Amino acid sequence: MSLVKKKIRHHVNPLKDVHMQPLDLPERWPEEGAFTQPDLPLHVDIGCARGLFCLDLAAESSGSANVLGLEIRSALAEAAAEDARRLGVANAAFLPCNANVNLEAVLLRASRCGPLQSVSIQFPDPWFKARHKKRRVVQPELVETIARHLEPGGWLFFQTDVLDLAQDARDTIRQAAAGTLRDAREDAGDWAAPKPKPLACVSTERERSCAELQRPVYRAVFEKLPAGMPAGHERR
Repeated sequence: MSLVKKKIRHHVNPLKDVHMQPLDLPERWPEEGAFTQPDLPLHVDIGCARGLFCLDLAAESSGSANVLGLEIRSALAEAAAEDARRLGVANAAFLPCNANVNLEAVLLRASRCGPLQSVSIQFPDPWFKARHKKRRVVQPELVETIARHLEPGGWLFFQTDVLDLAQDARDTIRQAAAGTLRDAREDAGDWAAPKPKPLACVSTERERSCAELQRPVYRAVFEKLPAGMPAGHERR
């Protein structure tokens, strides 16, 4: 793997001006050298960090799906993109951006090439202090964007090892996408939803570390419903 030489901050305030800038993307960016088969279904991993999960998933999905990693820390996204080029992973791409600013534009342009099949948000920064919750990645507008662009039957997968963050994310998704995304578990306290099948053999570094330490991981899966179908997951 390539080395990231500059120092990378673990915590990045997404509300800083430098991270609130829109990406300059071509109208059909997946066709502009991002993927060799831009019409394949797309998986988006929000907050992909160094991109290792995305590269592993792309290898598992070769010929059947494209994988896009979004990462606010540009040095990590650039290093991940370099790895994809060096390893010849033609169905993986990375964009350095704040998903809460750029996801709508990214997905709108991508939809002109192929469908959005799935989205993952894994072990995001918990921002524990109450005054910092507005910095959390799962915000209502982000959820609405995901719900709008997912194809029917597509899914959103969320996991974390922080219960408060899991509860907040689940509540936000249920409220922001009511009637559009259905929680795989009716009970809001049930965190035992199995990982979606395409992710069954792929895991993040944090996920593997939690397994080794026997630390609980809280998972939730939401499926995009056909228009007019009730979601049926009122809070219990």
